[in-house]
Amino acid sequence: LKRAIELSANIASNDPLMVRRYKRAMVEGTNMTLHNGLQRERELGISHYLEIVGDGATFETAKDFISDDKRPRAHSKL
Repeated sequence: LKRAIELSANIASNDPLMVRRYKRAMVEGTNMTLHNGLQRERELGISHYLEIVGDGATFETAKDFISDDKRPRAHSKL
């Protein structure tokens, strides 16, 4: 239960629209091949990016976050 709460808090800390899009990608992806599911995920990600980008600052912020060695990392149990 503790781990589930940690995961939910991590998910909730993200942009709500992006969380909805990834949830949509997972739901839609269950009825697709892996290739098509990954393509759909890319489409939704690009759609989200194009909606929120205004002056390019969002891209720079994302790039800074990705390159930050101190950012929290999720570890897969798979």
